[in-house]
Amino acid sequence: MHSPLAKILISRAEKANTSPMFYGWVMLAITTLSTMATSPGQSFVVGTFSDAIRDDLSISLSKFSAAYMIATFCASLPLTLVGRLSDRHGTRFVMTIVAIAFGAACIVIGPAASLTKHIDPQSPVRPWVILATLTLGFFCLRFLGQGALGLVSSHALAMWYERRLGFVEAIRHLGMPLAVALLPSVVLAMIAATSWSTTYAILGLAVWIIVLPLVFLAYVNTPEDLGQHLDGDPNPHPHHDQEDAIDIEIDAPSVGDAGLQSPTPNYTGPQFTLRQAIRTRAYWIVTASMVLSAAVGTSFVFHTQPMVADLGLSKPAAAAAVGTFGVVSLIVTIPFGHLIDKVRPRTLLAASGVALGSACICFALASRTANPLIFLHTAYFILGIGQSLLFLLASPIFARFYGRTHHGAIRGSLTTFMVIGTSVGPFIFSFWRDFSGNFNQVYATSGIVAIVLAVWAASLTPPQLPEADHGD
Repeated sequence: MHSPLAKILISRAEKANTSPMFYGWVMLAITTLSTMATSPGQSFVVGTFSDAIRDDLSISLSKFSAAYMIATFCASLPLTLVGRLSDRHGTRFVMTIVAIAFGAACIVIGPAASLTKHIDPQSPVRPWVILATLTLGFFCLRFLGQGALGLVSSHALAMWYERRLGFVEAIRHLGMPLAVALLPSVVLAMIAATSWSTTYAILGLAVWIIVLPLVFLAYVNTPEDLGQHLDGDPNPHPHHDQEDAIDIEIDAPSVGDAGLQSPTPNYTGPQFTLRQAIRTRAYWIVTASMVLSAAVGTSFVFHTQPMVADLGLSKPAAAAAVGTFGVVSLIVTIPFGHLIDKVRPRTLLAASGVALGSACICFALASRTANPLIFLHTAYFILGIGQSLLFLLASPIFARFYGRTHHGAIRGSLTTFMVIGTSVGPFIFSFWRDFSGNFNQVYATSGIVAIVLAVWAASLTPPQLPEADHGD
């Protein structure tokens, strides 16, 4: 089905007797904005609400983290189904439903949590009702925002690009560093001016305003719906799996504009199903690296306020530290996108692991120095480099290794594991802090694990093409 914008562009091209613009660029803009719209469900925003919610509901950091962990873990479980629904019904339909529900969840979470304050403070069930309500609210935010909307945005772009997927993924991700750099301070100011409940409601309305008009007016599922082809090429790809472009050297020629053609790659083999993909070694190398990064990176941003408090720093210092992460991510995103289309995945995957390990160790050392602020910003600086590289890698690796046909289901399974990591990470870190009094030991341990995984990632190779398999 053509969107109104697509119809206008096609009509103008026909009148001018020219080929219409490659619509993948419009889809890139849409998915960039929809990715930014996941922010209310991301840890860097939820963590900013931490103090306000805990003070309002009178709950501890451990209980807050427990609710977040349970909710995020449960939110990860349906994501493979979301991917399969996208494969079956198209990303436009799924994004519409998800955006409507996500905006509603942001609006409702505040009033729902506030209802628990009317329960008798002496009632033994009150703490459990608060915990259950908060868990349900976090589930909706994490499943619909960070999980489903983020997954569909990534999956949608993989339907339009193959050779240049790394580069366009980098552009899509540009919005997130900008959001990370700006939103925490904005959200803190909004909470101070109104309340955390009102602030979340405003964010929910923003999701609707950003996503829904784009979906209704401009969204198109695949290039084939408009008679176009992947990457804007004039001819269809013989097959969506390309063997030669997966593991190319750093001095490979750059990809030109839409009207220019690269040498035809060698497309071979059937599409991987989800069942076939999870049997490959490459799947688990990438997944393990992504899960650890998700767990540790989420803990960094989710526990920023207690982390800086342990170092004797202020809340504005916490927002500034997260801002460093966002600015660095913004700067490196486009260069990393070019690298992903040229450099071997194993090299980049290993490098991201080393960066993650270095960031963890740097933070563990912060409390042992006379100027912890320098080490804190250095840790976020390195984390921004490692996280940006790793999360840009995920979609291109899976699309190129396993193909487009079942990309939604395969990408959804990876997102499931990653969201589990984001759920377990903050809880483990908060539990360790309550036990030991600080985060130092858990970050040092995480740094060592990251380096070990980086060594394993250096052995990554493309999977062997599977035999024909009719199951999934």
